[in-house]
Amino acid sequence: MILSIKKANRKKMVLFVGAAFVIITAVVVFTAADSAKQAKVDRTNAMQVTKQVTPDNSAIQVSAPDFFTEYRLERDKVRSERSDLIRDILKNAKTEDMRQKAQESVLKMALDKQRESEMENLIKARGFSDALVFVRENSVSAVVKTSALSREEVIQVADAISRVTGIKPEDITISAKP
Repeated sequence: MILSIKKANRKKMVLFVGAAFVIITAVVVFTAADSAKQAKVDRTNAMQVTKQVTPDNSAIQVSAPDFFTEYRLERDKVRSERSDLIRDILKNAKTEDMRQKAQESVLKMALDKQRESEMENLIKARGFSDALVFVRENSVSAVVKTSALSREEVIQVADAISRVTGIKPEDITISAKP
């Protein structure tokens, strides 16, 4: 009886941790997506490239923390918290199946981090000063530090992402953020 209660509590804890991570990731991604102008890659139709609206010159400009730096710090913090939780699960895992799932989670997290970093560096190598990449199961979003993206730039960024991830260009969203 006690064993089944402990298993139920562990399952609830794993579900809770997973749900919390998904919620935190969704909030961060949607916040990033809302604050950037969208340019979707679609090779079958004409591509739409939007320009960032410039603020009224009479307004006083206040220096804010860099979006790209702040996002990376937050992403690293979330990953660190998730890593700590997974380490606890690994340490306290009673079954081999739980241990295997936790190890797979650690591996996936490391691979996602490596792929995001590789894509961000490839985008920067194309002449952009900074970039952020968000990898999901069947899609990728990128935010590039620039005031606007030309059609050619969108294609270049999409090609770099597609080569690393294997995701089709129509499932890649590219945004410009100054």
